[in-house]
Amino acid sequence: MSNHRANRDKIIQVLREELVGPSPQGEHTDCSGEVNFQSDQEFYRPWRQENGEEILQRDPPLIRYGVGVLYPLGIKCENEDSQADQVNNENKLEELDESEVAITEEVSQSLEELKKGIIDSREPDSDDFDLSTANAYLPSSMGVSFLGEFNQDSVLLIKAWGGYYRPKIVKVSGNERTWWLRKPVEFTVEFDGNKLCQKKENRLSKPGKINGLNLSVEVFSRPDPDKRERVRLITVCLVNRSSSSGGSGRHEINLFQAGFEATIVSQKGEAHILPYPGQRLSGIEDDEEEQSLALFYRQMKTYGVGHGCAANWDEQASNDRVKTIKGECLPTFETPSITPDIKREDGSSLEVSMATLAGLVEGDDGFAALQEVVERYENWLGVKRNEIATLEEQYHDAAQHHMDECERAAQRMRDGLNYLQNYPRAKKAFQLANHAILLQQISSRGGLRRANFDKKAIDFKFSEPYQAPNLLAGENRGKWRAFQIAFLLMSVESTAQGNIPERETVELIWFPTGGGKTEAYLGLSAFALFMRRLNNKEDAGVHVLMRYTLRLLTAQQFQRASALLCAMEYLRRQHPELGREPFSIGIWLGSTTTPNMRKDAIYSLNQLQKSSSAENPFIIGKCPWCNAQMGRYDGQLLKRMPKVLGYQQSAGTVIFKCPDQACEFKNGLPIYVIDEDIYEYRPSLVIGTVDKFAQLAWKPEARALFGIDSDGQRQSSPPGLIIQDELHLISGPLGSVVGLYETVIEELCTDRRGEQAIKPKIVCSTATIRRYAEQVKALYGREDVVLFPPPGLEASDSFFSRYARNEDGTLQRGRIYAGVHGPGLSSLLTAQVRTSAALLQAPVPLTSEEQDPWWTLLMFFNNLRELGFTLSLLQSDIPGYFKVIQNRLGWDRQQTRRIWQPLELTGRIRSDQVPEAIAKLEIKCDNTNNQKPIDVCLASNIIEVGVDIDRLSLMAVVGQPKTTSQYIQVTGRVGRRWWERPGLVVTLYSPTRPRDRSHFEKFRSYHERLYAQVEPTSVTPFSPPVLDRALHAIMGAYVRQTGDGQIAKSPDPYPDNLIEQLREILIPRIEAIDPDEVENFQQVFDKRASEWQRWQRTRWQKTSQTVDDIPLLRVAGDYASPESQRLSWATPTSMRNVDAECQAEITQLYLLEGGAEDA
Repeated sequence: MSNHRANRDKIIQVLREELVGPSPQGEHTDCSGEVNFQSDQEFYRPWRQENGEEILQRDPPLIRYGVGVLYPLGIKCENEDSQADQVNNENKLEELDESEVAITEEVSQSLEELKKGIIDSREPDSDDFDLSTANAYLPSSMGVSFLGEFNQDSVLLIKAWGGYYRPKIVKVSGNERTWWLRKPVEFTVEFDGNKLCQKKENRLSKPGKINGLNLSVEVFSRPDPDKRERVRLITVCLVNRSSSSGGSGRHEINLFQAGFEATIVSQKGEAHILPYPGQRLSGIEDDEEEQSLALFYRQMKTYGVGHGCAANWDEQASNDRVKTIKGECLPTFETPSITPDIKREDGSSLEVSMATLAGLVEGDDGFAALQEVVERYENWLGVKRNEIATLEEQYHDAAQHHMDECERAAQRMRDGLNYLQNYPRAKKAFQLANHAILLQQISSRGGLRRANFDKKAIDFKFSEPYQAPNLLAGENRGKWRAFQIAFLLMSVESTAQGNIPERETVELIWFPTGGGKTEAYLGLSAFALFMRRLNNKEDAGVHVLMRYTLRLLTAQQFQRASALLCAMEYLRRQHPELGREPFSIGIWLGSTTTPNMRKDAIYSLNQLQKSSSAENPFIIGKCPWCNAQMGRYDGQLLKRMPKVLGYQQSAGTVIFKCPDQACEFKNGLPIYVIDEDIYEYRPSLVIGTVDKFAQLAWKPEARALFGIDSDGQRQSSPPGLIIQDELHLISGPLGSVVGLYETVIEELCTDRRGEQAIKPKIVCSTATIRRYAEQVKALYGREDVVLFPPPGLEASDSFFSRYARNEDGTLQRGRIYAGVHGPGLSSLLTAQVRTSAALLQAPVPLTSEEQDPWWTLLMFFNNLRELGFTLSLLQSDIPGYFKVIQNRLGWDRQQTRRIWQPLELTGRIRSDQVPEAIAKLEIKCDNTNNQKPIDVCLASNIIEVGVDIDRLSLMAVVGQPKTTSQYIQVTGRVGRRWWERPGLVVTLYSPTRPRDRSHFEKFRSYHERLYAQVEPTSVTPFSPPVLDRALHAIMGAYVRQTGDGQIAKSPDPYPDNLIEQLREILIPRIEAIDPDEVENFQQVFDKRASEWQRWQRTRWQKTSQTVDDIPLLRVAGDYASPESQRLSWATPTSMRNVDAECQAEITQLYLLEGGAEDA
């Protein structure tokens, strides 16, 4: 196995040498006397001084470096162009021989097409604007603030370092050229601790002139905020007070590679730097969540804040102090890896076999393994309870609360285990669910089985023969992780039983990406579906609603869930007690992704038959059961043979059949992607985006999803399980509108046929947990939410998730974050060019196996505008900088990186292109099938969720993302196989954005407590703006989904009973969530009801037959005449378009008599 971890360190070193320096290269040469060369070729070879120090041959220092530079006082920022003008012509990036360009014409055209798409995109620009650099000055100082304790004999010792460059005239064939020789700087100064403690505020400085550099170390001392004696708030600054000069002399008065460290030294050698005051517990006693975070991260304290640099410090001592604090210009921090694996005392993993739980192993029902999981958790809990007494008193309340939640989880696990043991029907459903998940994992484990047409047999053959699933094969398959099976045990009873209190408990899974959340709630879904059939085999219909926020993830998870439903249908055929209705799955998305009407599906299929470039809206690219290729086949076929595999027109719609005649599903796959099919066949599990539920106001036929017939009567049970993935994304304006619609959705999913109304079970997953209880309450109106796994006493151990450690207890390697902040580079674009070129060039010297994790650079952008800029850089500047690196290092063309394969992964690409893009990213560096791996992938927020590609380990984040939760999710895309190829994330901070600079200066604090930095979400479903935009929409939705056939077709006559029912449903929810809004709600509701009655509209919406008739609902955002605006409601078709709009309108008021005078 390649040493990917060591190679990661090499890449970081390459980046540091490129941006900060120094970067000594080549052979040693004596520069003490005259230096002569006979040719340019010899002159431009890489050289270093005899003492090993760097020689700059091509670029003067200010052009070569822009990170970690302290400039003379009062130097204004210059444009990169004005700096570049100072460079000799031979060093300009533009001067590239055509034969040596690092980008091909084909790639250039590809980039131009991507750029055109970006320009045509309507995505709004970021609201985080750059500040002008017109009046900005280049940094002349760097500093760190910290809290220090001084004894009578204490001394503040500051060690500073860096380098400066001096010109050296070199002769080449008699002509003079200039080299720049690096001279290292290192000096130490001391400040008497007693003097620092003397005054209320004290400023001391110790200047030092070093070969023309006027450097100064300055210390500002202020009293401790808590007024402790001999404890001072200290700011240490390293300042370049040299006088500026023009010409080539300006290169000689800068300190490069600047840095320093400060230590408080005493005779006893103790650590004297205390936790920084901004991170201590004062003022948070009344905030339960802040207390919880303080407990959770108590071992990760902040000891300093940077000023123009990043603060770092050594490992903390046992008394929560550190000895040394540093100012760094290119900081790095390695976050711990989190593992769901739990080891027994003998080193084996605590896992539970699906085969045993499925009843496939004779004499073992698997319940002993379940018992072990519960008992080990209870034992861990007992140990942790005893540890509370050892904590500081300020943590006791939070620790007690954490242990109470763990206790509750343990009890629910035991209750779930008892329920499965004591209720045979539940045990049977659990066995079948395990059997189905096992089948799904094994049947879908292989890669795509490519189709090849056999002319002799006049049939298709596949690259691998069909194999029936072998349930007992494969050691790495068919195992539940402890947290997955514990979650199932906690949830099974309240999922199966609608009449117990915990049915209304919202289960919230909080686990890092890649931990296996999806398998956990797929397992629960299978259990719920089997349980419904075992209770009543005739009770078919939709039972699980699985919702996502992004179509990329929705389409990906549909492939995964389809394999499970195929496995369940396979089992149903063997178990008559499960009824005759097939288990099936449907995907419910917008018309831009899937066909909403059968005629559209048939048209799309015909287009796909005609052209290989036609869009494929059918989502399925391979059989979910056997992986046989489906979709367009572009190989040689006989005339008039269909060119599309697996999609067939039948009975006025498009159905799916596996093209491999050996497959279990050769006669039909239980999959529906067309809305009209979904409404008719009511698949067992429906996957969709939250946006789609805005269609409830527009599509009365959607009532079929909820078991309601055309007369408004319940014909089958409603969905009993709602799964919401990535809950943290449902916040802000989107979350507020979703929360309003949820009132109607929950009512449609509530079964009122018995004595007790049965509401759906709700399960969510999230990457962040700030204010999660408030968010769940605002969205779903439910008070009880259970976080799983519940937190323990520290971030490093919640039993089900732990920091990964070696056998000796040390932390295993994690993801490294590096921060680039280059105010001397003049712009973020310049930093991008140099950083991207360094990261792309760094893996070139490695072997193909060693290159693989680092070859593909995944770049994340906060908006498409910045992504478009980078497309331009990839065409010229970055390839040009490859040439600069090549010349500097003396490499030949074969050693220089070229960009062959750029890729875009944004919301602009077609849904059918997403799987293709993912497949391209999975291509390795081993030249399999002569396929080249992607060089650069430019991505937007589409990669936040669902892009799970194990080979990727290298990422650049351009600008600090808008939220920490987004930062966590985006950077979680790389380094997923941390035990083999841990990730590297390089964040480029804009020098002109204050927020970026703030994150850079607190780099370690931010990354060390990353999850604690997540911003609380805001959801206000009953605020006036939301009611104004969407209350009428849910009124229409409720009436059209629950009313009889007549009211579903026409809003006239006014449905008084249904409207009042909705009012009675909404008021208790508002009183529970936001009682201050009840009065305003009543007013808005009455206004909408009055408008409905007064307007007397006879049609709900505009159709081709109602051109002149104004309907009650009109599409929000479409043009509407003044009359239509007065007599109809602008109603959203998607919950995402919720921001206020401004529309221009042509007026004729100026033609009215007196219009001019009145104006």
